[in-house]
Amino acid sequence: MSRTVIWLLGITVVWVLLWDSVNLANICAGLLVAIVVLIAFPLPRVGPADGISVHPWPFIKLCSVVLRDLVVSNVVVSLLILNPRSKITSRVVECSVSTESPALLSTMANIIALSPGLMAIQATRLPNTLLVHSLCLDEASVHRRVADLDRLVSAALQPVKHTSSLPDRTRKVDAS
Repeated sequence: MSRTVIWLLGITVVWVLLWDSVNLANICAGLLVAIVVLIAFPLPRVGPADGISVHPWPFIKLCSVVLRDLVVSNVVVSLLILNPRSKITSRVVECSVSTESPALLSTMANIIALSPGLMAIQATRLPNTLLVHSLCLDEASVHRRVADLDRLVSAALQPVKHTSSLPDRTRKVDAS
């Protein structure tokens, strides 16, 4: 099943759920809305070079660390905000990362954004860095958390490198 069909069905199901009534009119309206949305905002092409290889055991470790960090940091930030005597010292820290893949850099920024108290505010390539806003951690702790996340993401998700078997169609121009 193609990605477009999956999106078409997904948008239609969401439309029907929003109307809270399954009938032919809602299904047809949902299909019409889905078609309009997919025409107005076409899905980007994803080539084989954009693929990600998922390694199951490191991926499970990554998910468990992210879930643990979510729970712990929610409690810490809640206590920090609710305590009237707490001093909030925010800072912005530039952290270098080892990954060269834009997809993995973006994944790391999104995982950091899930964690209360931390927010990736900029991801840049060449050099590969994340600019991270911290609500209550010192600079060394932010560097340590980003380095740990970099290690976990790099182990769990690796970009698939395909070599093209297509012939070289570049035109050689004679300089003479």
